[in-house]
Amino acid sequence: MNRTNKDIRDQFDFFRELITVDKIVLSKTIHLEPKKSNAKWLTGQSSVQHETINEEISFTVERSKRDSKYGVKLRCPSLTGEPFFRFDSDGPAHRNDFPEIPLEEQSVTTPHFNSYKEDGKPIAYKNETLKNEKEAQIIAEDVNFGVSLFCMESNTKLSTGDFPSIIDKAPEFAFTAVQNINFDNISFE
Repeated sequence: MNRTNKDIRDQFDFFRELITVDKIVLSKTIHLEPKKSNAKWLTGQSSVQHETINEEISFTVERSKRDSKYGVKLRCPSLTGEPFFRFDSDGPAHRNDFPEIPLEEQSVTTPHFNSYKEDGKPIAYKNETLKNEKEAQIIAEDVNFGVSLFCMESNTKLSTGDFPSIIDKAPEFAFTAVQNINFDNISFE
């Protein structure tokens, strides 16, 4: 987990501005559709408009089809190929192996946020909401609550001040009647 992201290290002021300044998600609703690279996941995204930076920024949500696991990411390709800010609802704990963090606080369980320190090293953390186990459980199980928390943490919202809604695009099933069924002789008691 401690691999240095040299792009972020070398452009840390740009990274900090990406995170701290207000951003507008351009899609009110993000529809999750099957992910082409992984059949077990759904994905959806929206473009983001930054208040002071005129660069391509995307807001992505991915959710597992098998369980309630999901993630939310912000990307800016002109900064780095990786997401520059991320939320994981579930998965393994991350270890922040930094001398300034006490050993008993180095393991960060999910749900948690992922960001970067000034030296480009990734760091996982929980905000006050995620430190409350009951609230963290609710966030981990509901993608829309998680997206709202992610947006508050990353200064991201809709132009109305609300947060985007996440909707699974239900697969459409074709139904063809093969034969007519006679219900006259069937008892529905």
